[in-house]
Amino acid sequence: LQLPGPGSNAPQKKSDEEVLKIDSNLVTVITSVNAQHGVRPDKLKQEDFAIWEDGVEQEIAEFARDEDIPLRLIMLFDTSSSVKNQLRFERRAAAKFFERLLRPQDQAALFAVSTDVTIIQDFTNKTSLLTNATKLLQTKGATSLYDAVYLAAGYLKLTQGRRIIVIVSDGGDTTSQKKLTEALEQAQASDAVIFNVFTGLLTASQNVRDLAAERAMQTLTNETGGEVYAPRMALNGSEIDEDESLKNLDEAFANLADQLRTQYTLRFYSNNDARDGKYRKLIVKVKKPGLNARARSGYYALKGL
Repeated sequence: LQLPGPGSNAPQKKSDEEVLKIDSNLVTVITSVNAQHGVRPDKLKQEDFAIWEDGVEQEIAEFARDEDIPLRLIMLFDTSSSVKNQLRFERRAAAKFFERLLRPQDQAALFAVSTDVTIIQDFTNKTSLLTNATKLLQTKGATSLYDAVYLAAGYLKLTQGRRIIVIVSDGGDTTSQKKLTEALEQAQASDAVIFNVFTGLLTASQNVRDLAAERAMQTLTNETGGEVYAPRMALNGSEIDEDESLKNLDEAFANLADQLRTQYTLRFYSNNDARDGKYRKLIVKVKKPGLNARARSGYYALKGL
């Protein structure tokens, strides 16, 4: 599975082998901060954060706020036949999200996910191109969601910035070649943070819900430092109430945009120099009271270097 890379964003090749080795040992941790009791999370400093790897505190080497690092975001939009009745208002909500979020230095792309994964709009900072692209989304086929995550993470790896994947889907996967674990590992290797705007029906009846799909979305988001947003799909009898559902979906996208505006990028050189390819658990905390950090749960060390 491979998509053509975003050529204008490909990183420059470094000639100094030693610099490459040093850079490869630099661990990136994109951290979202959730506030409690009215505390503002947007004025934090490097000394307000602490990182532990496998229980050992690490020294933060680099620190940046969201405005310092441009956003590189890929939206994976489920266009399988199962979302036919929701597509119209989901497209409107996605377009509004792009308009609300993007700054001139940011870039986003839109991928359609059905049996195949299709780039509808490549990376751009022009919201008009993205909003027009949402109108091109059409439902067809099955769902290769894990393939889409795998491909998007590899695509993001060629870019510089905060790497974000937004999945607009109920989380169901029926035709992927890649497994959930492979998609997750690719996302972790790319330093990508995954968010899910969940579009399935959340009911009390477990017979109606796809619990495996819900767990998959929780795994992808929790392990990478993202979150699941689950707006209520409103019903009018047996039919979807589009106006009410759009309102709920807009609110979920607005909350996601707010979270992306209160992110911090932390980087550290691990105290563990072993190149063993093993998984290392991370814990990130904010020292100020009333603030909670959400970040990737760990990463895989490089192997054989």
